[in-house]
Amino acid sequence: MKSITFMDLQNKIVLAHMGFFNKECRNTFRENSKDVCKVATIKDYIGIIELDVRKSKDDMLYCYHGTLLQYWLGFIFSQKFSDIQNKYSVDSLEEILEVITEDKTVFLDLKSKSITREDILNTLKSKKFKEVILGNTGLDSVSFLQRFSDMPAQFVKAMNGNIFCNFYNLKKLKDKNYKYFEVVFPFQINKKLIENVKNNGLEFRCAGLFFPNGKSYWNKINKYGIQHVSSDFV
Repeated sequence: MKSITFMDLQNKIVLAHMGFFNKECRNTFRENSKDVCKVATIKDYIGIIELDVRKSKDDMLYCYHGTLLQYWLGFIFSQKFSDIQNKYSVDSLEEILEVITEDKTVFLDLKSKSITREDILNTLKSKKFKEVILGNTGLDSVSFLQRFSDMPAQFVKAMNGNIFCNFYNLKKLKDKNYKYFEVVFPFQINKKLIENVKNNGLEFRCAGLFFPNGKSYWNKINKYGIQHVSSDFV
């Protein structure tokens, strides 16, 4: 792992974004692959492994984020898993979960609106992960995640960052089994918001997606003492 003078992972909880355990490994591994997750799970500084979960036409859960164009347009219409696998070399969620040790927390960012409570429970029925976080990046994420309200104790929810996340009622989120609150845009981060998140019993995390570089990201992390960080700039 490359050393960055302003980066200090002590007392940090690092999320492996798309399974990546640092910035450099993107040149070696496919995103959301069982290969990258197999390595990420043995990194002692990685506490959470994030996976982008989609559902195929034949009801297979698989992991893939894709390019910006694919993210917004390419997967609107379902395809059979075999076709997706041949085209993008994706792995099923079940295959990936087999290589992640159960002492890790798994973050499932649910990309397909067709994913059901039963899909998740059936796929994880033999697993005893430390914690399973369910999230969704859509603007209707709160209503979508309502279908996962009656889940076993190790399942919690996350408010994935979006432009409107500062306006959510945090007490109501806590009451709906949300544990994590994520901000993605640097301008959204301020002391008042972080204190409000903590006062409502949620944990604050800062994604790295919209930061221009590692220095700007870690300046925010260090300034506000943020514990949950992303692997984007590790």
